[in-house]
Amino acid sequence: MSPAATPRRRRSPARDRSELWLFRIAVQTLGRLPRGVPAALGRGLTRLYLRLSASRRRVLLGNLRQAFPEKSSREIARIARDSMGSFGAAVMDFIEISRLDAEAIRSRVRVVGREHYDRARALHRGVLLMSAHIGGWELGALLGGILGEPIVPVIRPLDNPLLERELVRLRTRFGNRLIGKRDAAKDILKTLRADEAVAILIDQNVIAREGVFVPFFGRLAATSPALALFQLKTGAPVVPVFVWPDGRGRYRVELEPAILAEEFQQDGLDRAQAVLRATARYTEVTEAAIRRDPAAWLWMHNRWRTRPEGAA
Repeated sequence: MSPAATPRRRRSPARDRSELWLFRIAVQTLGRLPRGVPAALGRGLTRLYLRLSASRRRVLLGNLRQAFPEKSSREIARIARDSMGSFGAAVMDFIEISRLDAEAIRSRVRVVGREHYDRARALHRGVLLMSAHIGGWELGALLGGILGEPIVPVIRPLDNPLLERELVRLRTRFGNRLIGKRDAAKDILKTLRADEAVAILIDQNVIAREGVFVPFFGRLAATSPALALFQLKTGAPVVPVFVWPDGRGRYRVELEPAILAEEFQQDGLDRAQAVLRATARYTEVTEAAIRRDPAAWLWMHNRWRTRPEGAA
C-alpha cells in the first residue's frame, strides 16, 4: 500500500481527553491573567517552537526568501520572528476574546469597510466571505456577532473530537452555523441560495488533483477552485475580509470591495478558464493584502509543497 493510501492511525481516547483537559486549564488560566499577558505568552511560546523545530524553520525561512528575494537576511529573520509571534498572540487572543460578550468583543474588534458587505448583501445572491490566515483569522468565526447577523464558516474539524466540540461551542456563540470542509458543497450551495454568508479560507496548499495552479508571490501555488466554482454557479459576490492585529489585543476587520461573478463571465471564457481566472484573481487580492504586512501571515505553512507536473 502506498504512503498516500495508508489509513490514518486511530487516536487514543486517553490522548483526546488529556488534550481537552489541558485546553480547559489553559482557558481558565488565561482568563485570570492581566490583559496583554496571554498574547505575550503566545508570542514567546511560538518563537521558542521556531527555534526548536528545524523543519518548520526551514519551511518558514525558505518561503520568505523566495517571496522576497530583494530583502536582506536580517529583514527575513525579523519577518519570520514576527510572523510566529503574531500567530501565537492571535491564538491566545482568540481564546480570550471568544469568551467575551458581544459588546466587549466590539470594544476589541473594529470593522472597516462594512459598506462593501452591505452592498454585496443587497444583491440577494448570498455572500462568499474570502479570507486567509492573516492576523486573527479565527476571530472571523465571531464576525456574525460583530456584524449583527450569523455567518457560516467552512472549517476543517480537528482530529480530536472532544476538543473540536469545545471550539464549535466558541465559534457558534452568536448564531453561526459551521460547515465541515469534507463533503461541504451541497451545504454551501444551500446556504448561498438561502441568501446567507459563507466564509472560506483560500490560502492553503491542496493536492494536485484537487487544485488549480495560479501565481502567488512569483510561484505557481496549488489552490482550491471551490470558491470560484461556488461563485460561478450561484452568482454570489466574493467579499475579501482580513483580520489585522491592531496591538494590545485589538483587531481590525477590513472588508474590501466585492469581486463580482460578472468579471469572469465575459470574453467567451469556458468554465475551466473562468475558474482559473477567478482563482487567480482571489489569490492576487490575498497576496496584495499580505504584502501590506508580511509578518501577519502564517508563513510556516508549506504553501508551495504541491508542484505542477514536471516542476522541481
